[in-house]
Amino acid sequence: MLNYIWLALIIIGLLVAIGYDVSDFWNDTYRNGQSMQVALEFEWPFEGVGKEFPCRVKVSRARFEDLYGVSGFAGDTVSFQGTYKPAGGRSGSLAIALGSEAPRLWREMADAQGGDPKSLKGRFTLARFDTLPAGVPGEFIADPVKFVKLNKVTSEGAIEYAKIAVQIAIGLIGIMALWLGVMKIAEKSGLVAKIARGLRPVLTWLFPDVPAEHPAMGAMVMNIAANVLGLANAATPLGLKAMEELNTLNRKLGTATDAMCTFLVINTSNVQLIPATVIAIRAAAGSANPTEILGPVIVATTISTVVGVATVKLLARLPLYRKQLEER
Repeated sequence: MLNYIWLALIIIGLLVAIGYDVSDFWNDTYRNGQSMQVALEFEWPFEGVGKEFPCRVKVSRARFEDLYGVSGFAGDTVSFQGTYKPAGGRSGSLAIALGSEAPRLWREMADAQGGDPKSLKGRFTLARFDTLPAGVPGEFIADPVKFVKLNKVTSEGAIEYAKIAVQIAIGLIGIMALWLGVMKIAEKSGLVAKIARGLRPVLTWLFPDVPAEHPAMGAMVMNIAANVLGLANAATPLGLKAMEELNTLNRKLGTATDAMCTFLVINTSNVQLIPATVIAIRAAAGSANPTEILGPVIVATTISTVVGVATVKLLARLPLYRKQLEER
């Protein structure tokens, strides 16, 4: 079921992105192929074709707003660092380095162009071609962009995070192997069994409807003990076995008993002394001290377990949640 939910979310994301891209195309949001007058200020005269020359790009707020129909700058004129590369004649390529003062639309276009996401690239045509004094005017046409939102969803969303997920998963292998080995030693040494014996009196009080020697009680004890030590993989089959055994005491199949509800709450909010999985994830993500969460985790899981058990016991007493059990 979870796979279908993820698939539905991905499809919805793609459809929304396509919807925005269609709207941008219809409204010509990025003004592909349209020019805007800017001025270049060169730090020194230059000669030659094919070389890159640093410059300052002066953009008028009025001309920007006239072309794109949106506000972009606080002042009347804004200057950016740029790089101009003559291509022969009066034209050449121009890359405008965008900072925080750049309009959001330009930053979005630069990101969609690929390469350096902080540089808006395009063609610049000189209004005149002479000694190039300061403030040479010309027409700037940004390289066309399309499918901006769809590219962000696929490249930065689905693909990028899929790569991150694989990197984290690979990093988890060694750490999880270490912790599972430690937990296996605890199991072989009898530590898990000792914890189970300590939990039995508490579970007998929590599950008065379950006989102390019933197989369900043993499975629940082992499940909770495994969860306490962070053995989630080992706890899962024990939890399924416990539910199967609890169902043998159910006088009305299809309706969860008080014991089933209580066990589910405890299993979900179980107190954890060693959160091995979380520690492994933090270590794989580069945490300087991945085990520093031990104290907060113990406190948080203890509170969640107490609140969960108190809630399920309270609801079990309300007439709304009490049903007459029928003999099978």
